[in-house]
Amino acid sequence: MPSTATIPKAVFWIFLVIGQVLTAQVPLTLPPASASGDRCDLSGQWNLDEQPATNVTGNLVFETANSLLQHWANTRYRNGHTIVPGTIPVGTILYHGAIMGPHIPTALDWVATEPDHSMLFCMGEVKSGCLHVTFVVTRPMKVLYFDGSSAALFSEGSMDTQDLLAWSEMKPEWALNEYQRIEDLCKWGQKYGLNGFVRMQMNFEMMICNFTSHMEVVSSLNLETLHLKLDNGQPTEDLNTMHSTFELMNSASWREAYPGETQVILDYSGLVSFYDTALVPSLAPRRVGLERWDHRVAGISSEDMERVKDRLAQLIDTPAVWM
Repeated sequence: MPSTATIPKAVFWIFLVIGQVLTAQVPLTLPPASASGDRCDLSGQWNLDEQPATNVTGNLVFETANSLLQHWANTRYRNGHTIVPGTIPVGTILYHGAIMGPHIPTALDWVATEPDHSMLFCMGEVKSGCLHVTFVVTRPMKVLYFDGSSAALFSEGSMDTQDLLAWSEMKPEWALNEYQRIEDLCKWGQKYGLNGFVRMQMNFEMMICNFTSHMEVVSSLNLETLHLKLDNGQPTEDLNTMHSTFELMNSASWREAYPGETQVILDYSGLVSFYDTALVPSLAPRRVGLERWDHRVAGISSEDMERVKDRLAQLIDTPAVWM
């Protein structure tokens, strides 16, 4: 224990330090009072009646980042404007319904994050049934995520960003050409070591470039084919069809709002936005006077598209993005 002689010295130094800290602090001052005497009058600094500048997009960049991988926000604003690198961690379970016969895929094909989604694509003869495969990720997978309803096969803008990446131009006549799309996207991503692409349709799905490098089969089940009954592309009142449709919509509702689809880990430091007017200035005049759901990436200049591709290439080649 310290001697009684040292205690007064310690107390002295403590009070000395406290005194120096207090004298060094600068007290906060109130803003000068206005002519009316109101110190909260900020009229000289802010004009709240003034409209924001035309085509301001900073808020859209942040709002988009806040809603990535959330089902409802990307359904409402289906024309995506954001591409983000991400990782599918080890242990993630993914599902595949065989649409082209009872074969386990090895190369280019699709998987769903929910079995209710993949079951819609589990097709086969009535007698033979269909093949439903469950995979587990064994090595971290490098992916790119396209926001919006990027798996909705429409020519009105929902697939703009991925088509520009695959073909450097819009091809509305190829809206349903999914096999060409996945082939060209995977060909582009091969030089960057990409394993797939994440999109959203009725629920979230992934375009897989190689099924044998980062995944293993957990189960392969022969199931009864659903045989959904459709009328002009819409589900009928057939009970089996209604039940399957409900289960799919119910599973999608789990991803409606934050945190959304949690099996995909996005790296926000690698986010590329077509709302970035410094990166993509050519789209600014095309958005004037349009509601947000009418915004499209169509009309981007070739110079801006190359700039976006260069930015993506730099980000994908950055090891920190995938850690």
